[in-house]
Amino acid sequence: MALRKPEPSLYAIRQATAPDLDDIARIERESFRIPWKREFFESELSEPYRFARVLAGGADVVPRIAGYLFAVSLYEEFHVNKIATDSRVRHRGFGRLLLEDAIARARSIAADSITLEVRVSNAPAREFYRSYGFREAFRRKLYYQDGEDAFALVLPLKG
Repeated sequence: MALRKPEPSLYAIRQATAPDLDDIARIERESFRIPWKREFFESELSEPYRFARVLAGGADVVPRIAGYLFAVSLYEEFHVNKIATDSRVRHRGFGRLLLEDAIARARSIAADSITLEVRVSNAPAREFYRSYGFREAFRRKLYYQDGEDAFALVLPLKG
């Protein structure tokens, strides 16, 4: 399934908490043209049916937060809203750890599928998701605030 096995690390996946928000917001700003605001991540921590995870290191590890994934359970669907890794630790398999954690969660709650959106122009991300079996279901016209389209991707978990 995975193209690259994650390297052994000083990081562990855990539930995101309020003290992580500054690091999450920084990674978000560095990773996306139109980033979510810190306050939006903060609200996600207390909303029902949310799945908010970080890849966290110890106090002496830099970066302290290597990445995050935010998702929501919507009926039979598990929807990934955000996933990103710190630029200092990219291409080491940490995004795969986060996505595999989310896939395990979706299976544990008996979701029928995992969905997400990805920019049409983001070929590396599209290939990353394709390596897990995600399929392009349809194109969302003008999905992003800058006018770019998105592909809605689906990973069926049943049948």
